[in-house]
Amino acid sequence: MDEKGGVTMKGMDRNRLLAGMLVFGSLWGMLECVLGSLKMPDGLEAFPMGAVLGGLFGLGLMSYTRRIYGTMWMQLGMGIVAGFLRFWAPIGTCVVCSALAIVAESLVFELIFNRPILSIRSFAAEGSGGQSRTALKTLVPLGLIVGYAIYVTGYAFTQIFTPIVTGSGFVLSDFASVVPLIAGRGFFAALCGAVALPAAVLIQQLDIDVAKVAVAKYYGGAVAASAICWVVVFALFLPRFLGQ
Repeated sequence: MDEKGGVTMKGMDRNRLLAGMLVFGSLWGMLECVLGSLKMPDGLEAFPMGAVLGGLFGLGLMSYTRRIYGTMWMQLGMGIVAGFLRFWAPIGTCVVCSALAIVAESLVFELIFNRPILSIRSFAAEGSGGQSRTALKTLVPLGLIVGYAIYVTGYAFTQIFTPIVTGSGFVLSDFASVVPLIAGRGFFAALCGAVALPAAVLIQQLDIDVAKVAVAKYYGGAVAASAICWVVVFALFLPRFLGQ
């Protein structure tokens, strides 16, 4: 179903959609793995890189794919692919919670932007129609809200379900103790969202009609790009996979 409520986007078949879901989900997962593994300089060790990854790259990629594909629930599929790749990259102190956070962020995105009044394609059309300033005035505050919402909800989701999934058991007092931390870190995700959403929706140079890309180029490029993302992750973290 597309943003306007139709069955599929005109000229778009399910296989193209699945290929796009795989490549953009793999790209998102690779960014989460690679950038999430970077060591922050002295004095910035506590900086929440997850807020940047979710508010900038996660929201940016989901917004961009909703713009060019115009299909609801595709972004949830991307989140599942990205979360699966993140799960298999042994970095950080909590692999399971990071993977769950990615999926939760994509679900929150869907719940927000599956409403016709918040159609990303409508905002993009408004921008290309010479009303970019008007669209920008809406997208910047919307990006603040969505960036904050997806990060905070994703973080809270992991704090609730990670103990359940891992078998340690959910403890309400433990969750309550991290709520202020979650709310505070959401500030950085909000700032990133205010940049990512307008950029992904309004930059005209990023526009592409994926339904018109030649079959060979589309599927060949999708397979190659997805493979590169997975190979990069496995190559970078191979010693950790081997326990070295």
